[in-house]
Amino acid sequence: MLNQKIPIVSFVGYSGSGKTTLLTKVIAAFKEKGYRVATIKHDAHRFQMDVEGKDTWKYAQAGSDIVLINSQEKLAMIENLEKPISFEEVVSHIKNVDIIFVEGYKHESPPKILLVRRETDLELLFQLRDVMAIATSLSLQFDQIPVYDINDLNGIVHFIEMKILGEKKHGSRK
Repeated sequence: MLNQKIPIVSFVGYSGSGKTTLLTKVIAAFKEKGYRVATIKHDAHRFQMDVEGKDTWKYAQAGSDIVLINSQEKLAMIENLEKPISFEEVVSHIKNVDIIFVEGYKHESPPKILLVRRETDLELLFQLRDVMAIATSLSLQFDQIPVYDINDLNGIVHFIEMKILGEKKHGSRK
């Protein structure tokens, strides 16, 4: 079961639709408002986070299944998985934030903002559940789902605040 205490919003769409670009702007806007933010990026490929030759890389190469590195300002953990873990398990690692933003997890994640760059991208609208809004550079209109211009950062941020956070506006830590 998802940790319902922390609201989650996913940004989904095809590769090249502008998910990362829009999400970085949304994150910055929420930080300016005083929110603590977590972000999850789903990578369908095999990412490499550790730098070859560094201590943490050496520990992993020696066989450590989990390697943590900690400083006064940051904590990072790299864990070798025996099998893929669920979206819920990923989310369960996050604590002490006001909102979680997700890039990807098209089929697993909760409320979504669908990024549409080409009309053919709209096929995702009918394949996915829980699409709560569309961000696009196209001229689209739907009766049952809000459509935002992909550059309407204030509108998108306001929508997320009202729809997902409700009364918890303006950051709980400000």
